[in-house]
Amino acid sequence: MIVYQILKRVLIRASKGSIPILLAATIFIIILGATVVYFTEHRVNDDFQSWGDCLWWILVTISTVGYGDKVPVTLGGRAIAFVGMVAGPILLVSLMGSLGTLFYDEWQKGVKGMAQVTFKGHVLICGWNSTAMDIVAELRQSGVFSKLPITIIDDTIDVNPVKDPGVSFIRGNPSLVKVLEQANIREAKYAIVLAKNQTATADQQTVLAVLAIKDINPRVQTSAELNDVNNEGHLRRAGCDVIVNTNLLTSKLLALSLQNPVANKVISELASYRGSEIYRVPIPEGAQGCRFDDMLATCKKEHDAIIIGVERNGKALVNPAADFELKSGDQLLVISRHAPVFGSGN
Repeated sequence: MIVYQILKRVLIRASKGSIPILLAATIFIIILGATVVYFTEHRVNDDFQSWGDCLWWILVTISTVGYGDKVPVTLGGRAIAFVGMVAGPILLVSLMGSLGTLFYDEWQKGVKGMAQVTFKGHVLICGWNSTAMDIVAELRQSGVFSKLPITIIDDTIDVNPVKDPGVSFIRGNPSLVKVLEQANIREAKYAIVLAKNQTATADQQTVLAVLAIKDINPRVQTSAELNDVNNEGHLRRAGCDVIVNTNLLTSKLLALSLQNPVANKVISELASYRGSEIYRVPIPEGAQGCRFDDMLATCKKEHDAIIIGVERNGKALVNPAADFELKSGDQLLVISRHAPVFGSGN
């Protein structure tokens, strides 16, 4: 993905500089040389009986390969040979040098976070902390996100920290509009906003980043890391879709591990893209009015999946009563190895 973006930028820049002139001059010498040699040599030299033979010879000559399989004998042919041997390498070296410089320049821009991102439907990771590398690794394990381009935005690192051709880097503050535009926020589909550190002050930057993202592209599904629960309201008002209080989760997991040591392993597996995962799927057609226990049995029997709850009106109802009735618009929260696909009436 990144290589394609570099090639695209190189071609755009090459079309505006001196490269078209060098390329045109090289092609002109090749065509002119082959044509002149053909008309001066083909009647007296068996080595140049077709224009194709002459084209092959001029290409070999200007590239300094010089097989020696064809040798001009006329004055005109030898004059073209001299011009090709002198001008050809100069033009080719200039052309290759210019292209090489452009490639290196664009590659360095990408590595140092100065290039314009042109991805579409990509994932933004705004901020970089100790958990960011694990987040990238988890996304690459997911069936949904494994092939999506990822763009990292951060102003505390100098080069792209991820050695992945599908991960680009923008050096800058993710709360600034010009930086988000450079990351092509208007075409992004997902955004993860990470806290710079574990302080409540870092939440201010998180809120600003979410505000900027949602202001430019309200359609981006945004998840944000929160340190202080008192700042949750600010993130809600900023339009954040999912808020994860890492400090609160850590304290709850530590306390839970004392009572149930295996709970941490179960939660870790469910939170990972490896093995069974938690999926959110709509209820099957015609399932309105169905009891929760009936749907639970059907889901396990037909899809080898376990329903752990129902989402209704934005609220997660975990382990509802057996006689809980499903309604239109409900979403099932399911543990499964793969996202279950319900047929009509299942």
